[in-house]
Amino acid sequence: MDRVLAFGCHPDDVEFMVAGTLVLLSERGYEIHVATMTGGEVGHPTLPPQQIRARRLQEAAEAAAALGAVYHYAGGCDLEVEYNDAYRKRTVRIVREVDPLIVFAPPPMDYLVDHEETSKLVRNAAYIASVPNYDCGVPTTPTARFSHLYYWNAVGLTDIFGRPLPLTCAVDISSVIETKTKLLQCHASQREWLAHLNEWDDYTETMRRQSAQEGKRLGVAFAEGFIQHRGTGHPQDNLLKQILGGRCTEFRAPQ
Repeated sequence: MDRVLAFGCHPDDVEFMVAGTLVLLSERGYEIHVATMTGGEVGHPTLPPQQIRARRLQEAAEAAAALGAVYHYAGGCDLEVEYNDAYRKRTVRIVREVDPLIVFAPPPMDYLVDHEETSKLVRNAAYIASVPNYDCGVPTTPTARFSHLYYWNAVGLTDIFGRPLPLTCAVDISSVIETKTKLLQCHASQREWLAHLNEWDDYTETMRRQSAQEGKRLGVAFAEGFIQHRGTGHPQDNLLKQILGGRCTEFRAPQ
């Protein structure tokens, strides 16, 4: 069975940005894996780091189980993610363990540096996981292929300068928006945190509004947008389109 890996920075990133597409891929028989770089250690207004990490990792595992997915924790620390040797090794270990056909990652330009550093780390791992001489610190088997790599859209659907990202495709998730909402609701601690930090009254409604905004581009109720990585070595064909057919709309020019 071919595997799909969605690798975010914090617990709830994957559920917020790409869970609808993961549900559709799961329905088509793909084995889903979800990974987070950190345990979201600072993601609460009152709880101490160790306590919130335990709570958020449990929420991440519950969300993955509800999706029928396997959860992986890379062991990083919230607001301390760096593109360095230690984090590169952690990321490659997970990519080699999963050996995914498709990888989803945060976009290179997002509102939080932790997200951008995670994007670089996952991009790097999707390439060098296949390099036999790269030592990631534990015995692993190099992947035999380059994954199809996609970046999900930025939080808020713009970069830090307020510009839309150059999307190459988007997926209609209207039929699974309620499932996506339930998966995000597994991260109950984030209702308290995002209300405190971003003044979001209900983070699930924020997700639905963003998904609805993406859907307007396709003329559907809800959607998730992506940028395909087409750098040297990576596949050039849009596998999402091949798998999802009419649910995936390709953009001739970046949107």
